Amino acid sequence: MEQEALISKKSIYQAFKTIISYIVSDINKNPRSFKIGLFTIYLVVTFLALIQSAFQMSPLIFLQLAETQAGDTDFILTPTPPENRTRNSNQNYGPPSSSLFSNDVTSIASGFTLINSSEIQEVIKDINGIFDQSPRWLLVGDLSNPNETVNKISENIKSFVLMIDSLQEISIGIGRRLETDILFNDEVLITESTLRGLNLTVGQPINLKIDIINLLSTYVPVNSSVAGSNDDQAQQFIMGVMDQVINQPLRQYFGDNITNRVFQTEELRSLSDEIKKEADNIENDPQLKEDYKQLIEDYINDLDIDQAQKDQLIDLVETISKRNLSEDATRIQDFVYDLPDENVTIIDVEEGLTDLIIQGLDFNITLKVKQSVSSSKGKWADGLGNVLAVDYRNFTNLTVDFFLQGFDNIINNNLNDTTIIGSIARAINIDDVSNFVHNYSDSINLSDFSLSSNMILQNRVNMYSDAGSIDSQIIDISNKFYSIQGFDFPVDGSITLGTAIKNFLIMKNFIDNLIVSATFLLLMLSVLLIYSLMIGDVEDKTYEFGMLRALGFQKRWLIFLLLIQAMVFAIPGLSLGLITAYLLNTLVAMFLFDSTVLYSSYQLAPSAIGLAFGLGIFIPLVSNVLPIMRALSKTLRDSLDIYHRTVNEILVTVVKLEKMGISLAQTLSALLLVVMGFVSYYLIPMAFIFSNIKLALAVINIILIIMIIGFVLLISLIEVPFEKLILNLMLCIYRKDRNLKTIILKNMQGHYNRNWKTTLMYTIALAFLIFSGTGFTLQTKVIADVLQSTLGSDMTVLVLGDQIGLNEYQIRQYMEQYKIDYPGFIDEYAFSTYQLNQIVGMPRSCQISTLARFPQDKIKLSGVDETFLRATMQQFYIPNEYDESIQYPSLQNGKKDGVYGLYDRTGNIDIDNFQDSKMIQSNINAQKSFYDDLNFSQPGIQYIDREINMIIPQGYSFHASIDVNTPSLLQVGNSQFRVKVRHMATKVPGFAFSSYRTVTFFGEGIISMNDTQYILNEYFGADIEKGIFPNAIVENYFQQLPKNLTYGLPKDSLYIKFARSTSRTERIDFGNGLRNFFRDQKTLLFDVIQLKADAEDTFMYINLFYIIVALVAMILSFFLILVSFVSNVKENSWEFGVLRAVGLDKSQITRVYIYEAVSLITASGLLGTIVGMVVAVTLILQILMFVELPFSFQFPTAIFLITFIGGFTTAIGAKIKASLSYQKDQFDLPQFIQQTNQCIIASNQ
Repeated sequence: MEQEALISKKSIYQAFKTIISYIVSDINKNPRSFKIGLFTIYLVVTFLALIQSAFQMSPLIFLQLAETQAGDTDFILTPTPPENRTRNSNQNYGPPSSSLFSNDVTSIASGFTLINSSEIQEVIKDINGIFDQSPRWLLVGDLSNPNETVNKISENIKSFVLMIDSLQEISIGIGRRLETDILFNDEVLITESTLRGLNLTVGQPINLKIDIINLLSTYVPVNSSVAGSNDDQAQQFIMGVMDQVINQPLRQYFGDNITNRVFQTEELRSLSDEIKKEADNIENDPQLKEDYKQLIEDYINDLDIDQAQKDQLIDLVETISKRNLSEDATRIQDFVYDLPDENVTIIDVEEGLTDLIIQGLDFNITLKVKQSVSSSKGKWADGLGNVLAVDYRNFTNLTVDFFLQGFDNIINNNLNDTTIIGSIARAINIDDVSNFVHNYSDSINLSDFSLSSNMILQNRVNMYSDAGSIDSQIIDISNKFYSIQGFDFPVDGSITLGTAIKNFLIMKNFIDNLIVSATFLLLMLSVLLIYSLMIGDVEDKTYEFGMLRALGFQKRWLIFLLLIQAMVFAIPGLSLGLITAYLLNTLVAMFLFDSTVLYSSYQLAPSAIGLAFGLGIFIPLVSNVLPIMRALSKTLRDSLDIYHRTVNEILVTVVKLEKMGISLAQTLSALLLVVMGFVSYYLIPMAFIFSNIKLALAVINIILIIMIIGFVLLISLIEVPFEKLILNLMLCIYRKDRNLKTIILKNMQGHYNRNWKTTLMYTIALAFLIFSGTGFTLQTKVIADVLQSTLGSDMTVLVLGDQIGLNEYQIRQYMEQYKIDYPGFIDEYAFSTYQLNQIVGMPRSCQISTLARFPQDKIKLSGVDETFLRATMQQFYIPNEYDESIQYPSLQNGKKDGVYGLYDRTGNIDIDNFQDSKMIQSNINAQKSFYDDLNFSQPGIQYIDREINMIIPQGYSFHASIDVNTPSLLQVGNSQFRVKVRHMATKVPGFAFSSYRTVTFFGEGIISMNDTQYILNEYFGADIEKGIFPNAIVENYFQQLPKNLTYGLPKDSLYIKFARSTSRTERIDFGNGLRNFFRDQKTLLFDVIQLKADAEDTFMYINLFYIIVALVAMILSFFLILVSFVSNVKENSWEFGVLRAVGLDKSQITRVYIYEAVSLITASGLLGTIVGMVVAVTLILQILMFVELPFSFQFPTAIFLITFIGGFTTAIGAKIKASLSYQKDQFDLPQFIQQTNQCIIASNQ
């Protein structure tokens, strides 16, 4: 046994030694196969491992894009609006009121909560996952250039004022990509476009004006009878504060009429004399002063009020007791004696003081521009537009100083005033006011009263890698926070960054599928290339393998030889590929880390390493299956017969399978049908039910790949006739070679089996690349078109989450002036109103139907200007039916202007004061009897007999049977209006129109402005333009709207069309001027032209990826074609001799092979291109079927030129190289005749 084991080990050693020696010898003898195999593995592993690893870092790119869009902050806390709070109103969960207000104004803070960032800072220390936080305040201000002598695009620019803790934000990484330092003193950051609009540069001063009253009134609600009596917002707010702080206590102790009581001047003077006398006595006797204080405190404690009010009053008494009462009384006496000789009330004095305060608050803060910001890079959201950033510590002091300086000037300017305002001004000691304000501001830690707390989380890169981790980590952190603070803690959390990056992560799913598709394509080419190399080696070395077997080499060792031979180039190729991929990945990582200022790992991603090993080992193993089967299928006799030609060896196996009842084609077809059924009935529904976009895209990707392969297999049936057609065309051009046609056709027929595999893979590769390029080019166009169709115009302004709307009057003035100043810039503009259901007091929905009132479908109606279609993108306007009684003018693109018909009353039937005395209309008698029999009350229906012109989606004609010739009804609450459908359309830019019947669930309709006003007037029983409203809530709403609105209607949209091609700078400057009339951040401006360009730039990188894939595929195709053609030439070398023997020269033989190659590649290239385009167009048409946009074909020229022309050149080059290698051999006619005779004898045997 030991001897047998020893012999076995020795034989293994000898066999292994023989294998190694054989492989080394083979490489030295035929290095081309080794080099091609090595380079193939190296190229595929390098490219796919690099792409896989690089795309694993794609969340860094998406995070950077999302930060630019939404800002760097991961988790934002903002105060909960008072109406949404759930805590007991008697509990105070915000910062103590006394911290924000002086002791005598604490009552103002009822219902008012800001965020105590100091408290938040302590809380988050105990929460794992939160790195740190920083407070912020977002205000709105007006910016101006203090230098009035320079020319400016805009005199004033409305901007957001962002107050930040610059030191804290730099330390925790908010705005880490924006290179800036700590802001000191009056330094500010400001957007570049704002500086350009004001003609300012870095280092120059800039004026800022903030509407402080508007700011305070936003966050400090004041409710009082006095406040409600004045229309001016500033005066309303200040009088309301005084009413709560001063008047309410006075009314409580002296009666409700105390504030309106008329005081005689002499009476006040006498009273002031008594107060002065009593104050002197108290101030001269400290004990008496203390006794009075105690007496008043005891009195307060005995009052029937809650403890909070008692504490407030006691604090006020404490403050007064610390002052010099004699000096205060002297000031009061001087003020009273300085009053005009007329009767006064407390309200008169408060109004005078209010006027002085309002004048004092009208001041500018002069700041210095430290840095111009072209892109915020996440410091703040780019969508904010104009932004000025300042450090809150410096800004607080600057505001106080400029306020006091302005207030001092106001007091001095009113010293000579003879009214009560002058008396108040002369009574104010500006030094006391300055000391009080400075002491008060110094005592406030403003970070305890922030408008938002901006948190940065830990492990951000991992968290933002997928949507699931974002949700899980945010939920975990928010649960921990609210568990500590209480679940009714009055702050709301938001994740604007997380929401933004989720949209970008959808793109990551597309990219993952791109990698899978590219991997599949390159894998097919690589497997076929390695297979061609190995099968060629097996066929060339048949005799060598036979000799090895004759010398005792077992079949299993032959298998090992082929496997090791494959591993010889696979392992070095894999190793070199991983090293190269690692080096390139390091460069990519360095670039990403530098641009995003985020850090991950320089190592290759585990998935990339796994993919590399899988490809490096899988490709050679799979490629060796058929060569091993071919090597083992030969008998020893056949292997040693050097003249034997393998023709029908595989036929035996097929017959055997058929005898066993197994059909390979049937089995594959059955498996394919089962898989497709499983995908269709399980995977696709599961993807939609669970909203699994990644799975849905993967399934679609697999289906499309199978479609491409199926189309290629079908179209390959006509490839041979197509090749002959191309050959005939070439020979028609080069007529001198027509005598070579028979030889070329024989060559193509003889090489069919090998050429079929090569051209099939080339066709599949080209079809896939053309499909991908065409598909993504068309998808880019579709996405851009959907974006433009949704927003509607070159530049669109939308109001979101607000019911007040745009300041139409001021915007129209700006637009008309801009047309004058810059002629040829604006083509047209138009406004649209809020939908009727969005206006306060209107029902939540309107219904439209035929006169039969069934079915009634919901519709959302908006009024538009008559110029609407001329101000929007007319290429996305798809009209259907028109009212033929109207003569419509034509738009620029030749289509009829359907909106014109809304304002043309031709054919309208308006019946005033119609009375149906016989109750015939709408079968009212029958309805009344029906309700009476059931003992139900009939709904009150008010019939309005004015016909409303309307444009509705085409889909309503299929569901509600409404068209331009059918009278219709519009029901708004209990009011009904007769409708004349002037026009129906499939698409109207800016509106949700569709030709499908499902539009009735979300459809929108368009009416004229005057019809909109009419519906509102009739529904409310009002007169909007005259300001007459029977409903107080509706009246209050319309009084809050901007002044001078056309038709008195609130507008929520503005569409602007430019007259010429505009630059981004021009649009930014124009938009900055437009932003001056925006109320707040709820008004958004969309530069649709720039959004389209950004979308196209994003997809440009995907096209670049496919171009790289195409280049790699062409390199592999070159080697594949080279190996195939070399094998053809080798196999038919005796035919080569025959051709030489019959008199063909070298150039003719070369042209024979070139014609063959060109015919093959041209045919397969054209067929692959056709398949790719057909599948891509089919996919896009399916998408367009949903979005209902016009089809526009986009051909991927770059990818086509690289693949088709590259393949064409590759084929010719490979064929020439293959044929030249045999043309160099000297032709020996006697030897050729002898070999031919031996072949004939062998075949006869």
